[in-house]
Amino acid sequence: MKKYLLVSLMVLGFFEGFCQDRFEVKKMGFSIAVPKNWIPMENEAVLKNIREYDFTEKQLKELLKSNNSSVNLVSFSKYDPKKVSGIIPTIKIRTYDNETNTITDFLNQVNKSTTNLKKALTDFNFIDYPVITEISNQKVIKFTAQFTLKNEDVAYKIRSSSYYIPKKGYFISLNFIEEIGKEDNTLLFEELVKSIQLTL
Repeated sequence: MKKYLLVSLMVLGFFEGFCQDRFEVKKMGFSIAVPKNWIPMENEAVLKNIREYDFTEKQLKELLKSNNSSVNLVSFSKYDPKKVSGIIPTIKIRTYDNETNTITDFLNQVNKSTTNLKKALTDFNFIDYPVITEISNQKVIKFTAQFTLKNEDVAYKIRSSSYYIPKKGYFISLNFIEEIGKEDNTLLFEELVKSIQLTL
């Protein structure tokens, strides 16, 4: 019991030391802790509209549409992309269209969409296949994959952990990306997922 308490306190201390503030979009019922000193890149135009105006569900769905059916809300980069080259640990929060009505249908849609990922990404394969889990008492989809990105003659092995949170007419995509073997932010990513609050 004492050992468990000690480990819990160490994790809590780690989390408090590495996180500050929260990224929140109340009208979407979503918030997450923000890693301390990570660099945010917000889609200011979209977020300002969502936060300032009282949209209906239908209007919010239309706002979150774009030509490729996805909208970037915010990204958090561990290092300044202007100063650090290569693959930088990054957290991306986006929205995509979602016309499914049940979590099972949503899981099936996610599984079908991976066919396109395998075509688009080199050496794409799952570390953990898509499954239904819970965040903040709501059912979501999670999976982990790896693939290769090439830049000229350099090949980078990428690990990508994703959580898809279904909403009405869209879903929130939470994606953690880093280069395999370069550094390991898994513990931080896991704690960030635990910090997510879903209120709608």
